[in-house]
Formats: sequence, structure tokens, C-alpha cells
Amino acid sequence: MVDGWTVPGFTHERELGGGAFGRVALAVDDTTGTRVAIRYLDRRLVDDPSFMARFGERARTLTQVEDPNVVDVYDFVTADEGAALVMQHVEGVSLRRVLAVQGPVGPLAALSTLGGMLLGLAAAHDREIVHGAVRPSDVLVDGQGNAVVGDFALAPPGAEAQTAPPYAAPELWEGAPATVATDVYAATAVFFECLTGRPPFAGRNMARLHREGPIPVEEVPGPLRDLLRKGLAKDAAERPASVADFITALEEAAISAYGPSWEAQGRGRLTELAAEAARRPEPKKSSRGTGRNAIVAAGADRPGRGSRTRWIAAGAATLAVIAGAAVAVPMLTGGEDPAPVAAPPTPAQQSTSPQPVLPEGGVDPAPLVARIEQATAQAPGAKFDFARDGEGAVRAKGTFAVVPGALPSYAMTVRGTGETKSAGKTIVVGDRFHGEVSRKWRPLPGNHPYAALTEQVRRGSSVATVTSLLRTATELRKDGDVYKGAAPAAALAQVPNVGPLYASLTRTTGAATVDFAIRLDRLNRPAALWLRAGQAKAKHAVLQTTYADWGGKDVKAPR
Repeated sequence: MVDGWTVPGFTHERELGGGAFGRVALAVDDTTGTRVAIRYLDRRLVDDPSFMARFGERARTLTQVEDPNVVDVYDFVTADEGAALVMQHVEGVSLRRVLAVQGPVGPLAALSTLGGMLLGLAAAHDREIVHGAVRPSDVLVDGQGNAVVGDFALAPPGAEAQTAPPYAAPELWEGAPATVATDVYAATAVFFECLTGRPPFAGRNMARLHREGPIPVEEVPGPLRDLLRKGLAKDAAERPASVADFITALEEAAISAYGPSWEAQGRGRLTELAAEAARRPEPKKSSRGTGRNAIVAAGADRPGRGSRTRWIAAGAATLAVIAGAAVAVPMLTGGEDPAPVAAPPTPAQQSTSPQPVLPEGGVDPAPLVARIEQATAQAPGAKFDFARDGEGAVRAKGTFAVVPGALPSYAMTVRGTGETKSAGKTIVVGDRFHGEVSRKWRPLPGNHPYAALTEQVRRGSSVATVTSLLRTATELRKDGDVYKGAAPAAALAQVPNVGPLYASLTRTTGAATVDFAIRLDRLNRPAALWLRAGQAKAKHAVLQTTYADWGGKDVKAPR
């Protein structure tokens, strides 16, 4: 809060932290029930007209950056009482905390962290936004081990070096403006800290150390030393020309040293470390040994995805996410090694028989659908967490059991807006709905508000929804363990059982196409589903589902 002022339309739950830029609060949107993080800018920033003019412009641009490795910015609110940034609330812990509690994370987790940071920075650079002061506290690690970057452009121009001294490129100390090259330098310095537990330079004369100190490559594993030489080059011109170039170098080094599954292993390790850091108390700050920056060296400067295929593509061109698939920041790029997809046949392998026309992107959905259906038949049920944002907001979580040839049975807690804003417990088996009323289960008519919500969740999160998107896709690409694509809403509306969901989305948003992203686990079972109908700045609906604990589930109608 700024002098007691809060952003209208939000109910504040608790304070998340603070720092030089201002305090951050966890809040709930009174209309949609969505949890958000609100950064209330420090008064000295609000009172600086030049900063506010510059940052306001960048904040508006940040609302257009949709990437899994960037904290979504929803709105920049200004008033006579103050200014605040309304952002996505990422469920996770800061990299600063992980390093403070755990120390070095190991080469695989460090590479995964660097890759996530670079992907996020590249997405912002594509919109001509430079971070300026990357440091561990600006990187969040979510529950799937994804590195998500936030706090872009908050450091006032000329103050970047003083904002994050251990990670500031030599030219920043000489008054040069922040650039893509300074972001590359800072991300590499954070990478070094992930490997060693401390920044590459820490001492009393930080500016001289960054300008003249030798790059301590001997402290990291041999296969990673060239990455440090490139990223921490004293001359900005000797660093990679773009983040995409650096991503390519990272990918080549990682595969050469640790094999093709390095990223999944690294993200898995980072997930474990972040979970442990969240459980353990943070160590007390220490001032031993390295002067005024020792606290930062320990990772205590302030209180989470990408994939191999995506990094390779980024090396050849700018990063792209289909139709804003980055709304699924917290969930779509974690996971385990995907099943391989066969390469397209060469001309010599092709016959004169008619060949199936693959969707744009070259992925054949037929074998993929077969693997999903086979895998889910062997583990016919899972726990799930569902959210619909935009038009018709809904939240639900619970358990479902797959029913061959029909919609699955569900037991869930569900809530919407208006008269269904309070959470209600429901069970649906076949076409019969049941709700818990005064601690007793009672039948609900199909047009009952909670029955309608339950049916929407069932259609939106079922395995049939996943496979229908793949079967009808006119565009389908594989991005690591994530399949991204688009499918015509009219074709989806004809799919048995789940068609009414897409028909409803079309009526609500006017969308002709549904964009989607699907992540599978190593056994080809759905791990996460994201889909959107409509554009972010117009009427739209975004549905997200995560799946866990696949196995035989039993959902029965209550007696």
C-alpha cells in the first residue's frame, strides 16, 4: 500500500514482501475471484515525473507480453494517492530464497534456470523492453520448476548498477544505459551464483571487479565455462548478439555435456529444491567476508519453463508463442521427458499413395492421440485443478474417473461468480448431479447453477477435450514436452460429449478458432491443458487444467 491507498476492486489478503521499489501484496479480484500480486510503487518513484512517464509507457507494453517465463502484468493503476502494478500471482518461491536456503543448485538445475530467464528476457526484448537489473529476487520458481522473470524496467535509468551491484555489467558502472547485452550479463551472473552459491564478483569495489576482475570460470564445470566467458565478457560487443544466440549456445553445451534429457532433469531438480526451500526457514543474513555485498552474495537481496525445442527455435528466429499461449505461465512447461515424435518422411521414403495432410507445424496428431488414450485407459482417473478466466470465470478442483465412451464422473469443489461465488461440493455421475446442502447430499436439477458449473468443468477438463483439440487441429507444433496448436471452433463444436463446451465458447466470445497448449507427462498422460477462445483485449475465455496422481479412481453417486 502507498500511504494507506489500495487499488479499488481488490480485497487484500496479506503482504508478500517489499524492497526499494515498493511493497507487494497478495489480493483477490472482487469480480473474478482471481488472486493477483499488486506492487505498490515506493513514494519516491511516484513523485518522480520522468520515471512515471517512462515506466507507465513500459508497463502498458508489458501487458502485451505473454510468455511462460514472464510474470503477466494485468494493469498499471495510477491515482493521486499512488501507483500500482497489478500482476499475476505466481505460486512459488523466489530464486533468491532457493539459493539462500539451498546454496548451489547443481549444473542441470542451473542450466534450466538460465534457460528460463533467457526465454523471459527474449520475450520482453522482442517488445523493446530491457529488464535493467536482473537478480535472483526477480526470478520466481513455480511448482513445476519453471523460472519466471518479473520486475521489468523498475530500476530508474542510471541506477541499474546500484540496484543490483553483483549482477551489473561493466558498462552500467560507467553510466551507459541498460541494453540487451547488460541483461545477458546479469542473467549469466545469476547462472554463476546458481552453480557456486555466490555471484562472480563480490567485494568493496564492485565497479572495478566487474570492469577488470578475471572471469572465475575455473569454479564451474568445464563444459559450462564457455557460456560464462561469452555471457560475462567485459566488452558488450563480445557477448552474444541476442538472447536467442545465447540460448542456442546454452542448448548445445547442455546436450553435449548432459544428454538430451538435461532440461527435464534440471527442472525436476529445481522443483525439489524450491519445495524444500519453501518448507525450511530462511537463514539469517550474514555479513561475513566479502564486504557490503556479502548479503547479496548469499542470495538475500530481496523477497517459475522453457523447453529444448523452443530454445533451438529461438536460436534461429525470434521467440513466438501461439496466440498468447503464455497465459499458462505456471503450468505448461514443466514435466518429464516427452515421448519422441517421428520425423516427417523424406522424399525417398514417400510412396505414390495419398499421404495424410498434417497440420501446420508438421506434427501428426493420430499417433499422439492413440498414446494418450492408451495411457489414460491404464490409469483411468486423476486429481485435477481447473480455472476459467475471462468471460464466465470458474474455479474447481477435485477428482475424476474416466468412463469409456462417455463423460467422466467427477467429485469436486466448484465456485463461480454471483450466486455461485461460495464454494460448493458437487458430484456428477452420468447425467445425475448431486450437491452438498447443509452437510447432506441432495440431487440437483441439470439447470441448477452449481450443476451447470460442474458440467462446464467436466467438459472443459476431460481427456476427450484434450484429444478433440489434437484431432481437429489445423496447426500443431511440438515445443519440448508441450504441444501447441489451433483448431476451428466449428469443428470442435461437432465433437461428441464435449462439443457443447466449444459451442458455448463460440457464443460467448465470438471466436472462430481455439488456441491451445497441452503438456504430457512421460507416460503420455495429460499433465496440463490450456485453451483460449477470443483475444486477450476483447471478449475471451481462458481455460486451464492441471492433472496429477493418475491412477484408478472411483467416483460414485452419494446415497
